[in-house]
Amino acid sequence: MADFKKAVNNRFGAPPQKDVENESVLDAPETAPAKKARRKTGRTIQFSTRVTPEFNEEFRVLAFEKRLKKVELLELLLEEYKRNKDK
Repeated sequence: MADFKKAVNNRFGAPPQKDVENESVLDAPETAPAKKARRKTGRTIQFSTRVTPEFNEEFRVLAFEKRLKKVELLELLLEEYKRNKDK
């Protein structure tokens, strides 16, 4: 039978000793950072297209400045287009 009482040579060396100052920190449970809640939109159909890098940058900046999702900005622009297309 194997003798498990014999010291095993660990390739990582001896474990660090507990520090009295940080003992409570080491015993505390780990907690994950809170995730930011996402807004549900109710949209289920995927819509994608290819645009120039310049258009993409300008569109993203505008959506960010107005605190809108890109799809919300696109919907506003479509409504504006429909209102003004016959003028």
